[in-house]
Amino acid sequence: MRRTAGFTIVEMIVVLLLMTLLAATVLGRAVTTAEIDLSSAADKVRNQIRYAQAMAMKTAHPGAPVWGVKFSGAEYWVFRGLNPDLAANERRVPGGDYPAAGNRIREEDLKAEILENAVVFFDRIGRPYTAYSDETTNTPLAAQLLLTLRSGSEIRTVSIEPETGLVR
Repeated sequence: MRRTAGFTIVEMIVVLLLMTLLAATVLGRAVTTAEIDLSSAADKVRNQIRYAQAMAMKTAHPGAPVWGVKFSGAEYWVFRGLNPDLAANERRVPGGDYPAAGNRIREEDLKAEILENAVVFFDRIGRPYTAYSDETTNTPLAAQLLLTLRSGSEIRTVSIEPETGLVR
């Protein structure tokens, strides 16, 4: 007597193969390279801001009391000292792509557009400032600083909290 109920192993393999192909097609279209590039760019910006903050806490001294990051136009850079625009104050950061812009990281290397211009300074305890001349003449970050990155239609935000300098 032969059983007719159930599926054969061949039928099960064919169904699993079709489900695998369907899942690969759907996932392949759901995750775009723009999303991955933008997430990577946002992580890179966060880490480089954290690098400037860490260096300020490790190496600040009276001659160069602050470190910071300046976002300007289609590029940004890490600096040490009171003048972010002085080329001698620019510093290289780990993980930076520096093909032709010196110590500056450009949007095309980042693969994302930076929508704001901003400067943030960090003092020896990692507190963020929007302007800094000396320890008594400075402007602490009053509200959360938001930096928006865009790639195609995707947007990511990097934030710096006032007082603590927490970068998210």
